[in-house]
Amino acid sequence: MRITNSATLRNALAQLSTNRTAIDDLQSQITSGLRIRKTSDDPQAAHEVMRASSSLTSLDQYKRNIDALNSRNDVEGKSLDSVTNLLSRAKELMVSAATGTATPATRAVAAAEMEQLFRSAVQVGSSKFGDEYVFGGDTSTTVPYAVTGSGSTIDFSTTTPAGTRSVAIGDGQSLVATHSGKELFEDSGVLAALRDATRALLAGDQQSSQNALAPLDAAFDNVQVLQGEQGARTNALDVAGQNITALKSNLTAYRSGLQDVDVETAVTALVTRQTAYQAAMLATSKVISMNLTDYLR
Repeated sequence: MRITNSATLRNALAQLSTNRTAIDDLQSQITSGLRIRKTSDDPQAAHEVMRASSSLTSLDQYKRNIDALNSRNDVEGKSLDSVTNLLSRAKELMVSAATGTATPATRAVAAAEMEQLFRSAVQVGSSKFGDEYVFGGDTSTTVPYAVTGSGSTIDFSTTTPAGTRSVAIGDGQSLVATHSGKELFEDSGVLAALRDATRALLAGDQQSSQNALAPLDAAFDNVQVLQGEQGARTNALDVAGQNITALKSNLTAYRSGLQDVDVETAVTALVTRQTAYQAAMLATSKVISMNLTDYLR
């Protein structure tokens, strides 16, 4: 096959262009820090990078959910502590009032304090988290509890706040944010026991005070169970948060290994390419400058 000067020139220019493209690509990798900047750079690796990025986005959302749940869970934990303290004090008052040494006057003083305990429990039941009532159930923007009446007719109104909010904290894993108000303040007997204790003390007799003790004991025990469940939720959130952190670290490292450039290797390759490019340019310039007279010398 006859090789003409123009064919030699075209081949030399093509090689120079290839080298120049490689140099530009290496310079871009070093500048951006990325080995993969478009899918065609490495289709398989690019696909894995997209999968890893999608998973990291999901993990970020799970982490935000966990943080929000932790905040609501902390509010419930403090509410449960408050209710426990209120019930403990209520039991002390009723034990004192149920003794034979108690008088109508001392029971009246105890009744005034018991009424404040009852009002405080109702207030805890209407605790807010942001713009929502923590124990509002499915109607979280409506006040769930309020005190009605006074003295011997004191009572509470309720929206019977049932329903709980389940939030995703991992792939296929969800957790309920808090107990409902119905569970914590009604099914447990907390509000009813404190209300009845207040009325019993106002009645001013020993038997009424004795009768009010058992419901307070039962409510206290029920709240202890709910505290145990709240503590278990706290542990589950801690574990989920730790798992998310570990997964994010592993996925980030995996993605980085796929798409980030090895700067040292890239710089070495760039220097090699530049040297080859300069040599090719020198050789090409000599070929281009040769003419028939050069062969006849």
